[in-house]
Amino acid sequence: KSTLMGHLLVKMGAVTLKQLHKYQKESKEMGKGSFAYAWVLDEGTDERERGVTIDVCVKHFRTTNKHVTILDAPGHRDFVPNMLAGAVQADAALLVVDCKDFAAGFERGGQTKEHIQLVRALGLSQLIVAINKLDIYGWQEDAYRSIIEPLHAFITGPEAGFNPKSVTYVPVSAFEGVNISDNTQPELKKWWTGITLVDAIDSLKVTGRENIDAHAFRACISDVWRTSSSTCVSVKVDAGALKVGQKVVILPANEVCVVKQLQCRGAVTDKVMRGDYVDSVQLAVEHHFVNIGSVVCAVDRPLPCVTEFSAQILVFDVDLPIVRGQQLMLYLHTCVETCTVTKLECVLNKTTGQKEPKKPRALSKGMVAIVQLTVQRSVCLDFKGSTPGLGGTALSRVILRDRGRTVAAGMAVKDV
Repeated sequence: KSTLMGHLLVKMGAVTLKQLHKYQKESKEMGKGSFAYAWVLDEGTDERERGVTIDVCVKHFRTTNKHVTILDAPGHRDFVPNMLAGAVQADAALLVVDCKDFAAGFERGGQTKEHIQLVRALGLSQLIVAINKLDIYGWQEDAYRSIIEPLHAFITGPEAGFNPKSVTYVPVSAFEGVNISDNTQPELKKWWTGITLVDAIDSLKVTGRENIDAHAFRACISDVWRTSSSTCVSVKVDAGALKVGQKVVILPANEVCVVKQLQCRGAVTDKVMRGDYVDSVQLAVEHHFVNIGSVVCAVDRPLPCVTEFSAQILVFDVDLPIVRGQQLMLYLHTCVETCTVTKLECVLNKTTGQKEPKKPRALSKGMVAIVQLTVQRSVCLDFKGSTPGLGGTALSRVILRDRGRTVAAGMAVKDV
């Protein structure tokens, strides 16, 4: 996955040949010569030694029609919490499927299925699926078909629920660089007349950029660091626009401060708006008021901060039913907290959306229910439908995990 993204950045000119030669030399010295492209994004010592992505890495490049921000998220099961912090900020998802070990990732408990369900639960409706390492099978069409048929059935089926028109499949080789920006592989060209990976990215639809000023500014904080005189944060703008000199409030600390500088796509700018990933927002505020998971809001229209709320959730493939009193890990935008299921309010009919008359005692796979969740520390969120014209935003999306597995996902629906 990181090799594919690294090779993509090299082909798009976002990484110079000089930098690539440096990565090739350093990776060979560590006995990991095949990881050179991955090192474009896997910058940490632990990541390079273990050969896996641990933290979300942010890079930018340009296509013919778009400025693109890559959030390279971990694929390993140990780092799903980090993956969620990246996916919740995305507009679309790129899933990299390994031909060689497809069965291992696709079986029950495999990461391929879990990641597909997670990105859909986070509200992403556009999905590009890169079928990687097809060169191992000599670029045979039969090998490609044997993977996309069960994969497509799951992606568009009831467990994930993607619209087939919003899913694009692309055969690639990350290491060889085939069909990333061009297709020069004779065996692949015999049967593949479709688009390249860059074409697929360039054709993604951009939504939510209209009527920017109709909604108040809000953004969830994904990273925090301190300079000599200010606190800097990275954010994905969830709604509205932000300008240098504007007053904002940091929630749940309820601290008002002024924006001193904005940096987006590696350049200083005066204004950012909904959909922008902002590399750095420089704030005139003390460091202890700001945390990963805090929310920056317009002063005149702050979002609510609560310790109890209700969520409408879909229960995934669980070993044990979800019951009242159970403790789970709550992932709410970039915020992570321990929560308690304090009440099973009702089960909803999947067809009609109406409440079932019988009160539930436990929730099992496939059920849609409204539950009451309690957290010890106040969290900032946006209830579904509370902002007209936006529907559910990243600030209303809820993921529940237990013992390293995702057990349910949904949206905050009302205050308790």
